[in-house]
Amino acid sequence: MTGKVPAEPSVDVEGSIGVFEEAVARAEKLGKVAREAAEASTKTSQKALSRAERVSKETEQAAEAAARAAWEAVSKAEEICKVANEAAEAAAKAAKEALSRTERISREAKEIAEASMKTSQKAISRAEKISEETKEASERAVRAFEEALSKAEATSKEIEEVTETLVRAFEEAVSVAKARALKEKWLRG
Repeated sequence: MTGKVPAEPSVDVEGSIGVFEEAVARAEKLGKVAREAAEASTKTSQKALSRAERVSKETEQAAEAAARAAWEAVSKAEEICKVANEAAEAAAKAAKEALSRTERISREAKEIAEASMKTSQKAISRAEKISEETKEASERAVRAFEEALSKAEATSKEIEEVTETLVRAFEEAVSVAKARALKEKWLRG
């Protein structure tokens, strides 16, 4: 040991202040980024919510239109069936009358009765065909409504997933900003 006195450690005050100011600037920048991320998340969520509401409203309108169309088709089919039944009953009655006359009159009256029966059968067949077509149209309307509803549900789920992702990203950004601020505070401290 030579008797030398150790030199006092040099304190770089300006360097410390520069590091501190840099840390503050980074913290402010991180805060700004976090605010921007939160604002972007909020805007995205609002847009997604507006879109979901619009899709829901359009789906509801489409469902109402499909229900109205189905109801009108059923009403028309019922009306056609009623008219066809009345025509069939009238034709059957006319056929019976023609048949009773045939016994008294001649072969020509019998041919008229047979023609009347054919007409009534065609009317019944046509009514059945119209009824089947109405049923198919109703089924198509129901399928279209179910598809629209399924699409609306899928869109709603996507919106929910995007919102959750944005919330997680925001929380992570806030967590990182807090961790950095604590580290900087600890380093200063």
